[in-house]
Amino acid sequence: MYLRTAGLGQPAPMVPQSPPPGPGPAPMPNPGTAPPAPWTQGFQILLVGSQVECDAARLAEVRRTMPGISADDVRIAIQTAHDHVFADLTDEAAPPRAGLTGVRTPLTVARFQAAFGRSPDERLTPGGADLGTIVATRLAGARRTMFSSSVRISCWGWAWPGGGLDRPRDYLVRTMPGVERVALGDLFWRQVAAGDPVSPGCGMVIAGLVIRYGLSYQPLAPPFRNIHCYLKYGLTMLGHPVPSWVEAKCSAGTAT
Repeated sequence: MYLRTAGLGQPAPMVPQSPPPGPGPAPMPNPGTAPPAPWTQGFQILLVGSQVECDAARLAEVRRTMPGISADDVRIAIQTAHDHVFADLTDEAAPPRAGLTGVRTPLTVARFQAAFGRSPDERLTPGGADLGTIVATRLAGARRTMFSSSVRISCWGWAWPGGGLDRPRDYLVRTMPGVERVALGDLFWRQVAAGDPVSPGCGMVIAGLVIRYGLSYQPLAPPFRNIHCYLKYGLTMLGHPVPSWVEAKCSAGTAT
């Protein structure tokens, strides 16, 4: 694990200040105001068990997108992808899961319906788990999967047995159902270079959902099989902006 600490600035010199004005009247509530800031439970370092593999040839490919990046920086970037958005999307106390396992507020129901097109209280079969429970369970399962020491994360592509031609330049992350292997691609490193914390964290959630539940990358997949709809629901519950690639690929499946 790696932890970076920021330097502390010196306090500004004291200067005379005029007394602050008295408190004004409390503002009236306005339902049309902007939504609150994104939810966060503070910085975490997750003790994930997955192993990073990045030999000289793969590191050279990563450096075509991020010149000068070191092997240690690669590991830091992958750990950071777990520590931020992935952590909040899958934590039992965070809104995406807690909103479904606890009392379901109108806001939770509305955001669930916006992502999946159905109420979290609906059931696929009489007596079966409702849709909200299924989604919360799958987010928890994705977390457990990515904590496994059996998972290997390649910093650039993977020679998939029977998986066809691998094109890391074309993807963010690639996994296969039931195979504890994760390949990162050019789009992952482009988002890291751009300082985007959302897309790399989403990539870790995608990996966990596909490995454990065999969910689909395909934009026309039904919503509860479509990894992008899980991301859309979770990100809106956290107050994060939904990347355009998530929105487009979830909406395509919801419309079918």
